[in-house]
Amino acid sequence: MSLILIAIALGIPVVITILLLRRFSKEPSSHEDYLLEKIRELEGRIKALEDEMF
Repeated sequence: MSLILIAIALGIPVVITILLLRRFSKEPSSHEDYLLEKIRELEGRIKALEDEMF
């Protein structure tokens, strides 16, 4: 019984750490890349509109 409690007590922080690392290691870079791509697209649109006006 006590071995099961020890295994659970040691396993929970490991599982939480793995889940947190997966969440924070992948998402920011993909979101940043997506936002940078959209910013570049908008800059291109702005430049095209400016060229049309002048």
